[in-house]
Order: sequence, then structure tokens, then C-alpha cells
Amino acid sequence: MLLLPGCAVAQPVLQDPPAAASPAERQRQLDAFWARQNQKEADDRFWNGPKEARRALTRDQFERWDYQRYRRQGWRSYPY
Repeated sequence: MLLLPGCAVAQPVLQDPPAAASPAERQRQLDAFWARQNQKEADDRFWNGPKEARRALTRDQFERWDYQRYRRQGWRSYPY
């Protein structure tokens, strides 16, 4: 193994920390963040339906959906 004399000890490279963002830049970053969050929620509502509607379902509605799903799948429904 051959070590070069200048590379024998690795020195960490010191870097300056990033400059603090200006208030206008920080506000732009926050606005972009919230726009992404709102888009994620909109996508979630599109694919899964609104959370409020899912929460408002009664047990009878869930049982009816399960019964219909079991019939489509050819499964026996509860109670057997």
C-alpha cells in the first residue's frame, strides 16, 4: 500500500453555513410548501374521497358495501 505524503491525514473541509434567507425568500418558501401540501390533500381527496364523507358513514353502510363486495367476489358473507 502506497500512501502519498500529502494525503496521509484527511483534513475536513470547512464550509461556510448557508446564508439566512431574506424575509421575502422565506415567505416564498413557505408559500411553496403550503401549495405542495394543499396539492397533496387535493390528490388524496381525488383518489380516496373526502375524509369527512368517510367519517360520516354508518356501520350499516359499511356492512352493505361489504355484502356487495363479497357477492361480486363470490365469497360467503357474514354470518356464514
